[in-house]
Amino acid sequence: MVQEEFVFHDDHQESKKGGIGKFIWNSETREFLGRDGASWGKITLFYAIFYTCLGSFFVGLLALFVNFMPTDRPTYVGEDSTMANRGLNPGLGFRPHVDVEDYLISFNPKVAEHPTNGYLKYVNNLENFLNAKYPKIDESDSDLNIDCKANTSYESQLMGGKACSFDYEEEFKSTICKKADNYGYTGNKPCVLIKLNKIFSWTPEGPNGVRIRCQGETSSDQDNLKQVSYHSVGDINNNEYGSLDKKFFPFYGQKTYRAPFVWVQFDVNPNTLVNVECKAYADNIDNEDRLNRRGQTKFAIFISNKN
Repeated sequence: MVQEEFVFHDDHQESKKGGIGKFIWNSETREFLGRDGASWGKITLFYAIFYTCLGSFFVGLLALFVNFMPTDRPTYVGEDSTMANRGLNPGLGFRPHVDVEDYLISFNPKVAEHPTNGYLKYVNNLENFLNAKYPKIDESDSDLNIDCKANTSYESQLMGGKACSFDYEEEFKSTICKKADNYGYTGNKPCVLIKLNKIFSWTPEGPNGVRIRCQGETSSDQDNLKQVSYHSVGDINNNEYGSLDKKFFPFYGQKTYRAPFVWVQFDVNPNTLVNVECKAYADNIDNEDRLNRRGQTKFAIFISNKN
């Protein structure tokens, strides 16, 4: 008796393998991924034309904006600006500000380089900021700078492209708030640069330009803040306030404009965290909005004397 042998084939598995293989390359119809050469050529030509037109449209719009939008000023300024929805109100900033998410200035005057309490990173941050924002004015542009008298308005000259001279190295050479003295960070009296953010065509209202005052945020902070000294243009070692003279306003995007600032020198108790709040004062500055920090800024100082 002859024994029959039965062989079973998995037709589904073979068709599956054959289907994938044929989809990638079908040698019978000479198709790749379901398309023959003519089909691939047509679709390539279509997308080449499509993206060329799309790119040309984008470049055309970009060229339109570049050629018709002003480069030296915002398109909408003053009351037409979106900033005017809540009233034009400049903010305050401070330097050194090493980390934008960290408002703590913590250092040891005896330690130059250290990840947490070295003072050199603050000195370098100040130096980098001053070099970037206050470069020397080219001799070819020197005629755009004018010597201005204090507490005097020069709006017509400023609107014409002139700028009142501001040489911070000359103005503050008699203080320790300079590179030669490491801006006070090798002692217990560090200097913090307080600046007013520029707003095109904005002018402070009132007889005194803009005044800056800093104090401890709470009563305990005020007790630990022994003394605050302000160094302003033409007013060094003022113990009451710093000032930004009205002669520097308004800002019209002048080529040689250098925004004035105030050095605030703090004398604080060592090994004590002091929270500091600085505010700008003028008749048209709102400095009471703590939530949005309008017209004010905040930071903390900690000076360690431990080895």
